Amino acid sequence: PGNKPGGGGSGGGGKDRPDLEETLRRMQERFKRKDGGGNGGGGFGRGGAGSGGRGFGMAGLIIILAIGVVGWLFTGIYQVNEQERAVVLRFGTFHRYEEPGFRIRLPNPIERHIVVPVNTEIRTEIGGGNSSNLMLTGDENIIDIDFVINWRVYEPRDYLFNVVDVENSSGTNVLIEQIGESAMREVVGTSAFEPITTTGRTVVETRTRDLMQQTLNSYKAGVEIISISLRAASAPEEVVSVQREVSSAEQDKAKREAEAIAYRNKVVPEAEGQAQRVIQEAEGYKAASVANSRGEADRFNLVYDQYRSAPRVTRERMFIETMERVLGRTDQIILDNKAGAVPILPLDQLRGRQQTPAQGQ
Repeated sequence: PGNKPGGGGSGGGGKDRPDLEETLRRMQERFKRKDGGGNGGGGFGRGGAGSGGRGFGMAGLIIILAIGVVGWLFTGIYQVNEQERAVVLRFGTFHRYEEPGFRIRLPNPIERHIVVPVNTEIRTEIGGGNSSNLMLTGDENIIDIDFVINWRVYEPRDYLFNVVDVENSSGTNVLIEQIGESAMREVVGTSAFEPITTTGRTVVETRTRDLMQQTLNSYKAGVEIISISLRAASAPEEVVSVQREVSSAEQDKAKREAEAIAYRNKVVPEAEGQAQRVIQEAEGYKAASVANSRGEADRFNLVYDQYRSAPRVTRERMFIETMERVLGRTDQIILDNKAGAVPILPLDQLRGRQQTPAQGQ
């Protein structure tokens, strides 16, 4: 590509010479046929006419050659418009620059020129429309980016000889498009999804522009990146529904966590209070049981001391007290025939015991 720069405005001398030679050859054959027809008539007059035809044919050939030479010389005259610069090549190598205006150079194929737009902002669009430009962000999300590259040529010689100047069907420079997309992918691959779509767009644009400029300078492309503009940056349609489901799940998760925290704040204090009540009741039961056990032990010790001092009396007393407790709960009266005395029955107490079960029924 460096040895075959393209572009309009060249003389196109590579195709002029074969056409001119073919035209001259046909003219010569035509005049020869005319000369042959004149000699075929015989006689002096006819011979003179034939000599005159040959003279006319030679003159016509000279005129045609002169016209061809003039036309060939006119291939070296061309015009360079404003905001353009002409690169003049001599035998295919760079020779000089030409400024805007009418210019003259050596005719083709000695010299030819290529007109390059300079100091003119060129716009290259990537993504958008019906096409998608999907990229992977640093947090592993897919994003569809549509952006515009604004650039200009500041060194026509480097642009022609060091840049593969191939354009696609839409007229976009392929090299600029490829470098721009590669730089954007690298920047997006180190950035999170959220900043790219909200507040971090300017950072992405600046980093992409600087990375593109570094790459083009390493190629000596003679191109300056003026600006990068993000027109759209969002999740693709295929991912939007999934993101909505994820967002809904996150909201449901947050709601359930809040409900769980509220339930915990309600149940834990109640459980702690109930635990304290159980502990207090257990402590009270413990104290009462210990006190009762100690009282029983003290009473036993007292009875034991009395029993040691008077065993018989103590046994009889214990027997009588036990019989009183047992028999005092019954409605029966036991009489001792050996007493020899008239027993006195407690009728009032018996009536009270009989009425009490009747009221309970």
